Amino acid sequence: MSSYNQTGYNETFFQEGEGSQAETKKVSFYTPLIYVSILIISLMIFASQYRRKKLEERSRLPSIFDEHDARDLYFELKELSLTEKVHDKVLKAALLNRGAEAVRRTIKLKEFTPQMEILYKNGSVGDDYWQRYQNEMKLVDHELKECIQEAESLQPGWPQMFVTVAKEICFNQALHRRYDSILTRKKITIEQWELSFDDNGKLIE
Repeated sequence: MSSYNQTGYNETFFQEGEGSQAETKKVSFYTPLIYVSILIISLMIFASQYRRKKLEERSRLPSIFDEHDARDLYFELKELSLTEKVHDKVLKAALLNRGAEAVRRTIKLKEFTPQMEILYKNGSVGDDYWQRYQNEMKLVDHELKECIQEAESLQPGWPQMFVTVAKEICFNQALHRRYDSILTRKKITIEQWELSFDDNGKLIE
């Protein structure tokens, strides 16, 4: 017969409980770190693939600008450098030209943004063109960042001066285009009005 204490509970239950211990498994200190590392790496891979997929989708949309000759030329030279010797200065010059074009497109988009927002709010621009405009801004921003990464790969520490030099090239190219347009308009005006000038540039009446 089981004995009872003063409280009326069976002592056998407590005696059996005292002899038994809960089984525990030892977990290595590095196990949680491994799990967290795997999770972070998986998220990074997923984010990278997602950004690449979105970038490919944006690239398929028609561009607002013309063909990107500066970028195509740089890729051609870079591909050529894998089989033939291409001087680093040639690659740097092509990359600067590519960066200058990216800067020019960035400035153009920022200048047109207020007018574009007004046109979109007024309903003068459809959702398709507005989406193209938003995608173009993201593509141009990605293009400039990619140029900076390429500059770092060509010469470590160069990106600090790369953007500044690319902006100067962009402004010089803009002045050159403006000067060429003035000469073109001058030539057209002379032909239309049948004007004549002497060697000093004075109009012959």
